[in-house]
Amino acid sequence: MWRQTNESGRERDILWIFDLALVLKAVGGAVEVLGALLVLFVPPALFVRIIDFVMAGELTQDPHDPVASAIHDAAQAFSVNNHLLITLYIVFHGAIKILLVIGIFAKKRIAYPLFMLALALFGAYEAYRGLTRHELLLQLLAAFDFSLLVLTLHEYRQRYLHSFSRDTQEGFVAR
Repeated sequence: MWRQTNESGRERDILWIFDLALVLKAVGGAVEVLGALLVLFVPPALFVRIIDFVMAGELTQDPHDPVASAIHDAAQAFSVNNHLLITLYIVFHGAIKILLVIGIFAKKRIAYPLFMLALALFGAYEAYRGLTRHELLLQLLAAFDFSLLVLTLHEYRQRYLHSFSRDTQEGFVAR
């Protein structure tokens, strides 16, 4: 009895963490879509001037500041061709996350494997870029995606595979 109560409490905690991670993923997706749409309407030259203005004080104080230098260099590399490609990628990335999270909250069974596939692909890309470019933020995002992948697999098994195996076993026992 105590073990069963303890297990149900643990499952409730896991579900709470899973739901929180999904909400964070959806909010992140919404921020990506809104940010990408904003970037789409800001000309690249204006974007570079804004970054130069914002980073000028920091780079004057410390010309070797790695964060300010990285932001400044990224803005300089933000050409017209990259502008549209990056914007489309970010809109696509954010929209996929939002749609799949909505699908999971709507209890659409197909959303789970699609979400796990998206997490694996995006997480692998983030891990690769983070490790090859030594970007800690991308490495942390990859770790978050892989953790959420494990939680999603757990929830998928709890909701769909356990009920399937129980139904199958009951069907065999009844015969």
